[in-house]
Amino acid sequence: MTEIEKIKRYIARTGVGYKDTSPYHMRVAEAFALADMGGEINAVSLAFEYGRAKGYRAAKAERKAVAK
Repeated sequence: MTEIEKIKRYIARTGVGYKDTSPYHMRVAEAFALADMGGEINAVSLAFEYGRAKGYRAAKAERKAVAK
């Protein structure tokens, strides 16, 4: 399994992927602006979703630790 496949799986297992209607999703204009800096649009989008998934899980773990 490649690192990209692992990242996509992580996002899917977290449940905060592309179908989520959160106001924290990256806007198309933001993605294109970042891609213009030298990144590929899909890579920029994947990186954003991965960061969101990591943050979601971190917050969830923190809430769980506090509840104990």
